Amino acid sequence: MEKNIKKCLVIGGLTVVFWLISLCISGIVGERTEMSEKAQREISQSWSGSQDFVGPILCVPVYSDTSQVPHACMFVLPERFDADVNVQSETLHRGIFDASVFRAGMDVSGSFNLKEMRPKSEASGKNRPVRYDWSHTQVIVSIGDKRGVEEGMKFTVGDKQVELNKHLTDYGNSKLVSVLNRIDQDEVCQVVDLSGMIGSEVPFTLNTELKGSEELNVAPVGQQSQITMHGNSTDPSFCGILLPSSREVTDTGFSATWKVNSLNRNDMDQVFYSTDYSSAFQTVGAKLLVIGGQYTQTDRALKYAFLVILLSLAAVFVGEMSVKSEINLLNYLLIGAALVLFYLMLLSFGEWMGFSMAYGLSALLIIGMITVYLKAIVGKANTALAVCLFMTLIDVFIYVLLGIADMALLVGTLGLFFILGVAMFFSLRITAAGEKKKE
Repeated sequence: MEKNIKKCLVIGGLTVVFWLISLCISGIVGERTEMSEKAQREISQSWSGSQDFVGPILCVPVYSDTSQVPHACMFVLPERFDADVNVQSETLHRGIFDASVFRAGMDVSGSFNLKEMRPKSEASGKNRPVRYDWSHTQVIVSIGDKRGVEEGMKFTVGDKQVELNKHLTDYGNSKLVSVLNRIDQDEVCQVVDLSGMIGSEVPFTLNTELKGSEELNVAPVGQQSQITMHGNSTDPSFCGILLPSSREVTDTGFSATWKVNSLNRNDMDQVFYSTDYSSAFQTVGAKLLVIGGQYTQTDRALKYAFLVILLSLAAVFVGEMSVKSEINLLNYLLIGAALVLFYLMLLSFGEWMGFSMAYGLSALLIIGMITVYLKAIVGKANTALAVCLFMTLIDVFIYVLLGIADMALLVGTLGLFFILGVAMFFSLRITAAGEKKKE
C-alpha cells in the first residue's frame, strides 16, 4: 500500500514537471500568434484597413451679405437613412499564416428634409443676415480607408447623379474646418447644385463597394436609421453604440439589423454649423473574425494540459495495478513526454491543416504510440487498449469543451465530478486488492 502511495506522489510530481514543460509550448504559441498578427497587419496595409462609413452629409457654405468668402458651413444630416450591406469575407495567405479581409457591397437610400430651409436665415450664434449657397453644396462621405474604394461612389440626389471622387474643399477659406476631418478617416465628396430642391424632401441613393479588414462600421446618421448587414462570416462580433435589434448567426453566415434614431445616437443635431474641432460619429457594425483561430484554440487546449496529463498518467497507474505488472519511472517519463509532444504536434499540424484535423491527427498518433508502448510493457493488449480508450475519451472531452466556450465551465465542472467519482471507485478497488494481498 505504501508503495502505491509513493508511486501516486511520483505521478503527481511528474504531472507538475510536464505541465511546466507545456508552458514553454504556450510561449511558442504566443510567438506564432504575434507572427500571425503581423501578417494580418501587413496584408491589411496592402489591402485596406478597418472601414467606418459615415454619410452622406450635405455641406452648404454660409456667407454674410457683404462677404465673398464663407465664414461657416451648414451641415445637414439625412431625415431617413437605410443601408443594406452585403459583406463577403475572404481569407488571404502570407506563407502559412491566414488573414481575414472582406468586400462589402453597400446600397444606401434615404432622404434629406429641406422643407424648412430658407435662402436667407440667421446662422447659429450669429445676429446678422446670412445666405446659403445651395448651388455649391458638397455631398460628403467619410470612410476609414479610401484604398478600399475601387469603383467610386455613385450618388443620386433628386434628379442629379454624380460620383463622389473629390477631396473636401474649403470654399476658399482655409479657416473652415470640417467636423468630419479626422486623422483616421478619409473623405470623398462632390459639389451638387441643390438650389432648385429647397422646400421639399429630397430622396437620395448611394451605391459602392468597399474593401476592408478586421471590422466594418456604419454611422446611423439619419433622424430614423435602419442598417441591415449580412454576409458569409460565421463568427461575427457585433459592436458599436447598440447591439442589433435582430440577428441570426448560422453555419453559413449571419444577418443583423439595427434600428436607430437621433435620440439613440446622441451625437449631432440633424442640422448644425461647422466648428473648430472634429467629431467622431457613433457607429454600429461587426468585427469579422477568422473562424476560431487555430492559435487561440491551441492556447485554450494548453490550459487543460495539467488535467490531461494527470488523468492520463493516473490511467496508466490503474492499468499497472490491474495487471500487477511493474511500470518503472522511465516508462512514466516517456509516456509523459509523449503527452506533452501532443501539444507541439497540435501547434505544428494546425498551421497547415486547421485546428480540428490537427487535433484528431495528433491524438491518433500519440495515443496509438502509447498503446503500442503499454502493450510491450504489460504484455496484455486488453489492458493497453482500455487505458488508451480512457485517454481517447479525455481528448474527446477536452475537444468538446473547446467547442462550447459559453458552457465550458458548466460542462467541465460536471466532467470533473464524473472523473472524481470514477477515481474514487478505482481507488477502492486498489485498496481492496492491497488488503487482500496482505492476507
